[in-house]
Amino acid sequence: MIIEEGMAVSDLRRIVTSMKAAADAAGVKIIAGDTKVVDRGAADKFFINTAGVGVIPAEFDISAHNATAGDVIIINGNIGDHGAAIVGARGDLALENDILSDCQSLNGLIKALLHVCPQVHCMRDATRVALPQS
Repeated sequence: MIIEEGMAVSDLRRIVTSMKAAADAAGVKIIAGDTKVVDRGAADKFFINTAGVGVIPAEFDISAHNATAGDVIIINGNIGDHGAAIVGARGDLALENDILSDCQSLNGLIKALLHVCPQVHCMRDATRVALPQS
């Protein structure tokens, strides 16, 4: 966590409580953390950086490198919601909207998908870097 100097402790408590609830709902544990406090105005109030560790069962070969021309693409929500929600929350463009971020745990969704469609061979966060070129 990167916390801006002067952030209200009540806000931090609310965020940490929300993090615990999200982890509990996803069936995962928060196992480590580090906290840095930066000068007022240097961190847009609060940043959280996360990493997840999981295991893909051996019977599945899921990699961005497996993407091929003609693959069917399934998106689990509206592709622009998260970015639009962040822009709205920050006020960078002085736009107002009621769009909510689509941030969510996907482990249950992916487990269900692989159960009914084991031939899935590629998964990728559409908001991240491009797929490898062949």
